[in-house]
Amino acid sequence: MKRIDFWGRDEYDERLLEEVLRGVKTVTCTPKVWYDQLPEQEKSEKGDIIQVITKRNEHKANIEITDFYEIRFGEIQGEIGNRIAKGENSTLDEFIEDHIFSWEKPLQNDGYELNEDTIIVVEHFKIADIFTEVKVDFHLVPMSEAEGYKVNTWTDFELFGEAKDYFYSVYREKDFVTFVRFRQNETGTYMYYKVNPEFEGQIDEKELVLKIEKYAKETLLATDLIHEWSSIYTYHK
Repeated sequence: MKRIDFWGRDEYDERLLEEVLRGVKTVTCTPKVWYDQLPEQEKSEKGDIIQVITKRNEHKANIEITDFYEIRFGEIQGEIGNRIAKGENSTLDEFIEDHIFSWEKPLQNDGYELNEDTIIVVEHFKIADIFTEVKVDFHLVPMSEAEGYKVNTWTDFELFGEAKDYFYSVYREKDFVTFVRFRQNETGTYMYYKVNPEFEGQIDEKELVLKIEKYAKETLLATDLIHEWSSIYTYHK
């Protein structure tokens, strides 16, 4: 059976898979230059049943392809653009912004340009089978430069000051709810998180801390975890 996984910033970023399992994402789009490079057994046709897997090769669901076509990036507008964006659980403006972020630099790295004439393969689908519990989770992902600028308004210290520091953004659904900083030395791994002021009191911080600790152990191979609370981490007033 054919298989598919979904884009993420790293191998632990399964936000789009979560949306698929919840039934709010029913479209996936791929620049044709990348789609054409897929092995034949991974390409789709209308009516195909495809295994949905995580980036760590866990089979979570099956989907059925209900529509399949190619379109120029510049033609994703109007009625068809809104149909695609709705299937991506976003507005049309969000779809364009998110996919420029996701595609532009990687395409440049492969020697291609993202512009209005870039051909996009669009696959609409529906859930056929689910083999896992469906829930809304916290997702830690490598922090982007734009997110770093946002965090500067929550704190009074400079991000990315030292190469040995690791900064992550935490999302729940599409909301940037927290940032996390890890620093490692011979003593252990120090962890600090700051909730976005807009979401204070609205998230389960115990659940968040457990997720951060698990992530540190899996991705940074942390053994001695030290919670770092310091008066230098304060809001701008």
